[in-house]
Amino acid sequence: MSKVYTKIKEFLLGEGIECFSAIKAENVSVINERIMPENAKSCVMFFIPYYTGKHQNRNVSLYSVSLDYHLYIKELSAKFDGDGEHYFKFFADTSPINERRAAIDACLGFIGQNGLLFSEKYGSYIFIGTLLTDAVFDEDEYAAGGEKKSCKKCGLCRKNCAFLRGERDYCLSELSQRKNVTDEELEIIHSQKLVWGCDACQEICPHNKDVEITPIEFFHRDLLEKIDADMIENMSKDEFSKRAYAWRGKKTLLRNLGKE
Repeated sequence: MSKVYTKIKEFLLGEGIECFSAIKAENVSVINERIMPENAKSCVMFFIPYYTGKHQNRNVSLYSVSLDYHLYIKELSAKFDGDGEHYFKFFADTSPINERRAAIDACLGFIGQNGLLFSEKYGSYIFIGTLLTDAVFDEDEYAAGGEKKSCKKCGLCRKNCAFLRGERDYCLSELSQRKNVTDEELEIIHSQKLVWGCDACQEICPHNKDVEITPIEFFHRDLLEKIDADMIENMSKDEFSKRAYAWRGKKTLLRNLGKE
């Protein structure tokens, strides 16, 4: 096993990241040439599990109960000290490549009928991480490609979601994050339990029935499962910036909470 891949493997495992695999950079689909590292040779795809429990009383989507995962990827990048010879660039969401396609090509998971990416151990409660480097691994350290398993195609996610049934042209999660909504759309938001995001298609899915709690300590810090208007208004700029919904600003959240 190459020294570089061994170092990456030991680092990820030490961080509680068990689902990872490498593919050659020449085989990835680049969607943003501007931020694609020059001379990239290898791409390590990995799943970051975030599930911390059902949080039945929450009014925000499960992924946003924890601190913003973008902060975690920054922590991860800062911890990895490399080898002094190659560059190592971490991404999550802001990756220059098609992460979902690369994760599948790296044999990490499969796409469900709800369009989400699933891992066998953590279901769809995962974020996709990317590590690009100009280091070359041993040939047998690259994945052969293809989905590890497939969706049960039971149709439960479709039955539980009007968007997936084709009865509306938006997902509730997407609607709750819109900056501008109609009065009718606002009524829909106010009729829902969650004021940010939606977990309907995930919670009904049999692949998510017995998922494990994330072993990553970061996602257990400062859990905030229920928010209200006073809480959001009184959050300092620093406190608010650490939440996953901060990118949209307080105004949208306050609107969803019924206080505009």
